[in-house]
Amino acid sequence: MMELKKVILFLRESVIFLDVIVITDQSLDFNDRAKVQELLKDVPIISKDSFIEVQKTIKEKEYRLVALMTNNDTFPDDWRIPELETFGTLITMIKVNKHDLFMLSSFLRSVGIFVVTKSSSSPTDSNIPPLIYKSLIYIEENMYQNDLTLDKVASNIYISRCHFSRIFKSHLGQGFKEYVINKRIQKAKIMLQEGNSVTEVCYSVGYGDLTHFGRIFKKIVGINPSLYRKKALKTNE
Repeated sequence: MMELKKVILFLRESVIFLDVIVITDQSLDFNDRAKVQELLKDVPIISKDSFIEVQKTIKEKEYRLVALMTNNDTFPDDWRIPELETFGTLITMIKVNKHDLFMLSSFLRSVGIFVVTKSSSSPTDSNIPPLIYKSLIYIEENMYQNDLTLDKVASNIYISRCHFSRIFKSHLGQGFKEYVINKRIQKAKIMLQEGNSVTEVCYSVGYGDLTHFGRIFKKIVGINPSLYRKKALKTNE
C-alpha cells in the first residue's frame, strides 16, 4: 500500500484513461477541501453525503481515476466501497494528511503523461505499455522503502531488469534511479519545510544513511538539508 498504508489502489489495466475526480465525505469541511484543491490543481473535488450519490457520480463519466477521501478512520457505514464499479483506477484515502495528498499528486503526475482520448488507439495498440502503469503503481506504493530497487520492480512485473530499464526511460524520459531520487527529494523538502528533523526525514523518504541522503539532497537542491530546513522555517515565521 502507499504512504502509511492509508491508500489502497485497484488498477484496471488496458483501459483508456479519460479523467480524474476526487470525492470526499462530510468529514472534510470547506477549508479541508480547499487545501486538497490547492495540491491537486485542475482536479474536480466534490463532497457527497450518501453512497448512492457516490455511485451516481462515478457512473456519469468514464473517469481514469476516482479518489475517495475521508478525514476519519473509516468511511461512513453505508459507503460500500467494494461494490463500486469504476472504469479506471480507484483509490481510497483515510485520515488524509498533506503527505498522502502529495503521494496522490505525485502519482497523478506520473501517469498523467499517458492520458489518451477516445479517438486515440487503445493502450494495447499505442505506445503505452500496461506494464508501465503497473510498475508506477508498485513504485509509488514502495517509494519510501529503503530496499526499492530496479530489480524488485522489474521482478514484480515479470520482465528482465535490462528491458524494464529501457522501456521505463523511453516512456518517462528519465531513468529509474533519477525518477526515484527526484520523488524522494520532493517529499524530503516538504517534510523539512514542516520542521521535521533531518534524521527523521532521511529515514522517512527511504534512505538509511544520513551522509548519503545529505549528498543527494545537496546535488538536487543546491544546499544541504539542514540549511534548507533552517531557511524554510525562517521563511514560514
